[in-house]
Amino acid sequence: MLFKEIIHGTQYYRSPTPLEDEWEGDIQNLKDYNLDALQIRINWRNNERREGEYDFSDVDRLMELAEKNGRKVIMKFLLECAPQYVFDKYDGVRIGPKGERLRGGYHGAFFGGWKPCFVNPMVKASAEKFVDKVVERYYKRDSIILWNVWNEPRNRPIEECFCEHCRKGFGKYLKGKFGTVERMNKHYGATEESFETVNLPAMAHGYWDIFEFKKYKAGQGIYDMLRFVYDGIRKYDKTRPIMSHVGFTSAFQLSLTDMCDDFTARDAVDFWGTSIPCETVMQTPEARLDIQMLGDFLRSVDKNYFFHEIYPSLGTFVKYDTPFDMEFKLYSALGAGAKGMVYWQYRAERVGFESDCSGIMYMDGTPRDVAFTVRDFGAALKEQKDFFSGCEAEKADMAIVFDFDCLLMSTIEDSCGPDYSFDWSNPQFHYRNAHAGMYRLMRNTNRKVDYLGAKDYHRFGEYKVLYLPYYCMIKPEIKEALEAFIKNGGTVIADEGFGLRTCNTWMQPYDVDFKPVINARMRHRKLNSGATVSYKGKIGAVRPFKTQYRTDDGEVLAVFDDGTPALRKIGYGKGKFYLFGFSIGYGYYADGADIWKDIVGDILKETKVSGYKYSDVMGGLYEKRLVNGDKQMIILQNATDEVKTVRIEEEIVWACEQAVGNVVSVQAKGTTRLIVKE
Repeated sequence: MLFKEIIHGTQYYRSPTPLEDEWEGDIQNLKDYNLDALQIRINWRNNERREGEYDFSDVDRLMELAEKNGRKVIMKFLLECAPQYVFDKYDGVRIGPKGERLRGGYHGAFFGGWKPCFVNPMVKASAEKFVDKVVERYYKRDSIILWNVWNEPRNRPIEECFCEHCRKGFGKYLKGKFGTVERMNKHYGATEESFETVNLPAMAHGYWDIFEFKKYKAGQGIYDMLRFVYDGIRKYDKTRPIMSHVGFTSAFQLSLTDMCDDFTARDAVDFWGTSIPCETVMQTPEARLDIQMLGDFLRSVDKNYFFHEIYPSLGTFVKYDTPFDMEFKLYSALGAGAKGMVYWQYRAERVGFESDCSGIMYMDGTPRDVAFTVRDFGAALKEQKDFFSGCEAEKADMAIVFDFDCLLMSTIEDSCGPDYSFDWSNPQFHYRNAHAGMYRLMRNTNRKVDYLGAKDYHRFGEYKVLYLPYYCMIKPEIKEALEAFIKNGGTVIADEGFGLRTCNTWMQPYDVDFKPVINARMRHRKLNSGATVSYKGKIGAVRPFKTQYRTDDGEVLAVFDDGTPALRKIGYGKGKFYLFGFSIGYGYYADGADIWKDIVGDILKETKVSGYKYSDVMGGLYEKRLVNGDKQMIILQNATDEVKTVRIEEEIVWACEQAVGNVVSVQAKGTTRLIVKE
């Protein structure tokens, strides 16, 4: 844990709001709402309007007020708001795929100069000078607790960017990966003359070029962008943690036009965070599980992660949180192991298309109802400060293995626009729906489940069961780790599409590359076939593809309506491998039918995967646990309008509400916390 306590703070200033005459009263009020930290966004365009002329009077004043009122400060750079000279003098504009110049402009979140191409060496050099000035000026201030190098790093839109600098950067990336252009051409069947003249993708139809381009832009490119700011801070500040937080985290990505490879970009900084790329109000079971899935997924990227933009509403006169919505989000984040909660934002926005967006307070500075939920949550963090220091989220026996390359491949398959564009043509959202569906299935049946990044394949042995959503490309190191996992007694659930492609994005023409575990070849695959699958007398609709494998291996557990095998159970060593001809996760995401729960339930019975003791998600009661030594905090959240009574089996050593013996009551639309000892 990077901090001695969980950070509880709020975004406060993003020029031009709030206004200067509002600062002092607002910052004085932070203590009343148990907000220990405020975030200041340092807008490059605002603080260096002319090249080499810096004016930090707004930041100076805010720092003085924070220190006067005993508040800690999070310093965040907003470099995407570039000064005009970056565009006019250094030609910092991005170039679209058709040669169009994407001029910088005003955006609700980026007030002016959004955004230049940071692969342009002159743009980067100018940004580095600005970072240097900021850090040199403020790094000795004791009130600063951390630096945030970038607001929501993400590769958007698809045409970011096709300038000559990006072409050179792409070539350099490919050269670092393949060494020679001949080796790359042989690997992909490409016809490039050199890395210096490599063609940038014009469409998604060829697969390999957009696959590598997006890996460069959404992974290595974002890493490089974050890293130059990180290095600029470390030049002066040798000790404070440095973070960034993603806007549209990989677990929710659907489109080539908005991507970030969390697992690659995270390595550029000390720790990672996230905004909330899902519904902000918690009025449906799906929304409640999505917010918990977000936390469980981010923990697989970085165990020190922050919920760095918690929205009190979406504003723009559309949706506003109730106290229950806010409380559910906060305790879901806490229960999933988040080490910091930062709100977006203190006052509701009044500028641009984010009009009335978010805000713990109304635009005039008076509290919304959710402000008192924020206050009470901050008090709860203080009340059990010793427990929260060093606690970890409870570990499950089953993990969903998340592979960004397979997500990317799935997204590319969705994005072959008929007009040579990057728009959706056949959007199945295969990867997202599959992994999210399995998460929902596990939680709706009151079972525990973690996420595990494919890069952490050395940790496979920590689990009993691994689920592979659309694992279309089997990397050699993953193949080896999976084989060892199964041989030693592990269980693998492999969704439809397992081994569909080789690692160069081509279709696999021969046997699935997973020998000696299986000896199978894909013979027939059809999208939206209308087929059904039967299992123990129950019938379900096959989604999104019906796939038939030719193999004599294993026991047939389920069949398609034409009598061909739909699910095989294959023994290997001490373990088992389940090969699906359809997506079990996707099916549950689509319709939640009992057949999917029965199939997974029968698989998990054999492995004795642990479940929650008191959870009844379908009945509106959610359970998460935090562990610290021999003690556990049980967090029970009741989403219904009725009181839930729970008999606790463990010894209760502390309860936030009165418990009668071992019986606790969870209030309607409320949260109960208990510390227990086995």
